[in-house]
Amino acid sequence: MRNIKFLLLFTSIWTTLFVACSSGDETIKTQKSSALRIYLNEFKGENNISGKNVVTDSNMCYEFVYPLTLAYNTGTTVTVSNETELIAVLESETSELYINGIAFPFNLIAPGSTTPITISNESEFWSVINACDMDTYDDYIVSGSCYSFVYPLSFLMSNNQTVTVNNYQDLINLATQLGNDDNYIVNFVYPFFVNNNNTITQINNEYEYAQLNNDCNDSNCNCPTDVNPVCVNVGGVIIEFPNACLAECAGYTTADFVNCN
Repeated sequence: MRNIKFLLLFTSIWTTLFVACSSGDETIKTQKSSALRIYLNEFKGENNISGKNVVTDSNMCYEFVYPLTLAYNTGTTVTVSNETELIAVLESETSELYINGIAFPFNLIAPGSTTPITISNESEFWSVINACDMDTYDDYIVSGSCYSFVYPLSFLMSNNQTVTVNNYQDLINLATQLGNDDNYIVNFVYPFFVNNNNTITQINNEYEYAQLNNDCNDSNCNCPTDVNPVCVNVGGVIIEFPNACLAECAGYTTADFVNCN
């Protein structure tokens, strides 16, 4: 009987200790990172992951030091131990479940180097993005993509301000103010709309916008950069193009043009 009581007491103590350890806050805290999506899009191009066009002039000047803890948009975290595991995670992304956060600090290392650098916060991560000259939102908005924006739309800036543009000229004015490490777009305000292949499409998050740009093929559209706006009516929505050439590349003709006002 004494042995049974001792066994029950030991089991109770062990259970208490186990529950106490398990209920402790052992979860690695992650932070949402817009710089991460820019980096991952570049990484997907490097590894020819589905949904990203192959790049021929890579700017991937730093690589992750593993292990690395990432977060999905649902708040679930995943730890990847090597590049193969990261590729597997990215290949399984969808517009409903995608990576948008990372645990700071983490380390990056230049290929061939033995000295890693520590990234402690989002600002430092963006400094790497800019230093490596990766394609960012600054590039996407003026690159003559295969879609046009439906105005108005708003951007989150590096100075924590929100900027709203109401037409293409406003967009060009904003673009002329960008291009340095102190003033750049860190993200869009979602959702927003684009005209893609004569269809108005809602863009709900960073993943969907990255996929939109990855799927673009502008090789057959060599238009000038001059601003002489023309507009078309798409399902009751007036879409403004910088010039007639870009409107025609989007599939419209002069017969579709309407008064922009």
